[in-house]
Formats: sequence, C-alpha cells, structure tokens
Amino acid sequence: MKNLFAILGMLVVAGAVYAAPWAQTYPLNDASIAVTNQQINSVWMPEVVLWKFAAVTNAALTVSRVSQGNTYLIGSLSVTNASTVVWIPEADFPFEYGDALQLGSTVTNGQVQIIRKGN
Repeated sequence: MKNLFAILGMLVVAGAVYAAPWAQTYPLNDASIAVTNQQINSVWMPEVVLWKFAAVTNAALTVSRVSQGNTYLIGSLSVTNASTVVWIPEADFPFEYGDALQLGSTVTNGQVQIIRKGN
C-alpha cells in the first residue's frame, strides 16, 4: 500500500510539471512575424504553425529560428491555391531565452497561429 501511494504521488507531481500546449494568434500584416522567448527560466517548442489567408492564394512560407544573431531555416512551404496551411515540425526545436521563432510569408492578408509546448 505504501508503494501505491508513492507511485500515485509521483504521477501527480509528473502531471503538475507537464506544460500543456498553448496557442497564440497574430495578424499577418507584415512579411515576417517573430515571437521571442522572453522568459529567462523557460524553454518552449513550436508544435504547429497554422496560416489562414483571407482568400485562396499562392505563397512562399518560411519558418526560422533566430539564435544569438544567427538565422536558421527549419522549414519552408510553397503554397498553391490554398487559404489554410499547416506546418508541423519534424523534430523538437527548443527555444531558450532570447531565441525567436520567425515566420515569413510572401502574402500578408490573413493571420497565423502558433501552438507551442513547454519543456
């Protein structure tokens, strides 16, 4: 019985530590949107990036990581005759304090939603 309570206690603590994903939506008014991790003791990773355009469009989209002044392309998409686009990273890309997720788009008539998870 003592072991059962110990296991249950560990599960409760593990559940409290897990950070649920959160989403933020930004207007796509410019060719580039950057979201910077501004929390010193925090690391997050993008889970999904969703673009929604006001009309069917053709666009070139990029997903980059900006870290210590360097830009690293981590994804790119070419869109033809679409109004919504989804990008799911193929790996975990942790964003530490000061790192920025930069999204580029050749079309600026819509919005973009970033779903992130904490580490």
